[in-house]
Amino acid sequence: MSRLPLLELDEIPEEYHYLFTDDYLGDRHIFRAWAHNPEILEATLKYLNTLYEQIGQRRKELVILTVARARGARYEWHQHVDIARGKGVTIEEMRAIGGDDLSPFTDAEFVLLQYARAVESGTVTDPIHDALARHYSSAEIVAIGLLVDFYVGLCNYIASVDLPFEGGEFVGWHPDPDTVAELFDDA
Repeated sequence: MSRLPLLELDEIPEEYHYLFTDDYLGDRHIFRAWAHNPEILEATLKYLNTLYEQIGQRRKELVILTVARARGARYEWHQHVDIARGKGVTIEEMRAIGGDDLSPFTDAEFVLLQYARAVESGTVTDPIHDALARHYSSAEIVAIGLLVDFYVGLCNYIASVDLPFEGGEFVGWHPDPDTVAELFDDA
């Protein structure tokens, strides 16, 4: 049970209802908790969308999954297994991240995920940064670092309010296609 009640649409000011349409957010528990402060919800989503546009949908999902795994953040991992499938991340790639194996990724994605791990743990070194800079612009590096930082904080926040999963039981760090389909395809 969430420590904050998950608001229903009729409990949220009408001017923010557009945030909860299927074309925008849908019905995720995190947003129903954030709706206790709809101005913050709206501003945070604008900020995140700006970051997402800077690095692309697939890379964004790879970074989020990497941070969620590094933090042991089950809610965030569970959510993004579902979301990442639609952004070009395969179940095999998710299983690799879940098993701390980044070898299946291209050089540019490998260094991106290594950098995400280093930012998450506060261990970025000059060689890690320099490797990232060979594949990404300075503007992208800013967006990547801020995205990692945001999701580290979000993982902590989610734990603090103890959000329950949508879609059944935890999909696991090594999701299999049958379980993913069972949990998310009919949702």
